[in-house]
Amino acid sequence: MLAFAYVFGGTVCLLGLVLIIRGLTVPKEQPREDEIPPAQVATGGNSPFQPSEPRRLKRKMFARIFGGLVVSGVGGLILAFIYAITHLDLGGSKGRILRLNGKAALPTNVKGTAWSDSTSPHVRHLTREQRVTLAELWTISAQMEHASVPAFSQLSLHLAALGAPADLVERTHTAALDEIRHARRCYAIASAYAGTPISAGPIVELQNVKEATIDPIRLAVGTLVDGCVAEGVAAEVAETASKSAKDPIVREALAMIARDEQTHAELGWSVLAWCLDKPGVRRALASRVAKLDEQLAPKLPELPAFPAEELATHGVLSQDQIGAIAAAVIAAAKDRASAMLEERVAPPGAQLDYGTFARSAVSPSQRAF
Repeated sequence: MLAFAYVFGGTVCLLGLVLIIRGLTVPKEQPREDEIPPAQVATGGNSPFQPSEPRRLKRKMFARIFGGLVVSGVGGLILAFIYAITHLDLGGSKGRILRLNGKAALPTNVKGTAWSDSTSPHVRHLTREQRVTLAELWTISAQMEHASVPAFSQLSLHLAALGAPADLVERTHTAALDEIRHARRCYAIASAYAGTPISAGPIVELQNVKEATIDPIRLAVGTLVDGCVAEGVAAEVAETASKSAKDPIVREALAMIARDEQTHAELGWSVLAWCLDKPGVRRALASRVAKLDEQLAPKLPELPAFPAEELATHGVLSQDQIGAIAAAVIAAAKDRASAMLEERVAPPGAQLDYGTFARSAVSPSQRAF
């Protein structure tokens, strides 16, 4: 299906190119002499009865060129849209996400309870549209939590391949177990809102994984973005959302996720510190740290079923709040990473308080607590 979409977009672009070429190569036909009566020909070349074919040919040429440009533009938009939806960068929306060939890989959705625990929020007071919306949001969260499980397994594989100490490998496996717990809770909440059991199906992309080179530079840069920054954002978003959520099940789930994601962010910083002495890592990290401000905050979809002021009561922050939290975490991460690169590393046990940065960046009117 994806290949067909790319072929279709390419064909539209090619059709537009053909129209442009035909417009530029319209034959400049001359009118036949016998079509103009001799009485209408002026010897000075100022006859008011000039032939109309060249004008019509010029209009046809411009029409073809313009039409070709429009068709090519449509084809280009089709290709750009397909590329965008198949190369979504979901790293900022849920911590360490599974990436295969540069793309986020998520499980399919199936019916069942294999990935659910026994929790269930209150749903009777919600409208059908509101339940559908919340079910979709929690299903997406569940998919990303599920995808974090193989992401941490992938991290442990890379750490083992590069000879990392046992402590880092152990903490990585513990993080994978945390993500299993998160996924089960999110699928349970999504199922309650949907009124039908939702579970995780296969991650299709994992069935045809190509081997890639494992090197400390790639590990360090990926850990900075997905581990240190994205996990930090996820922790702060979940913590802030838990304080505004009214349903006790939702509130507790978000608080649990916030605690664990903060631990995962600290794991990222430990992995980063271990990578620093490897050849080329410091230079690559310095370059990536300088571009951290380009990291986009998670995008909140349109939620027409809820008035904006009610979203926080369901544990959903506004886009302004999410953006402020992301900016604050990125600023703190830049400071901490720069200190590490300059070997001004904080003593063991000392941590930068992301929450202080995030709360100071959110104005009182934006706070949901």
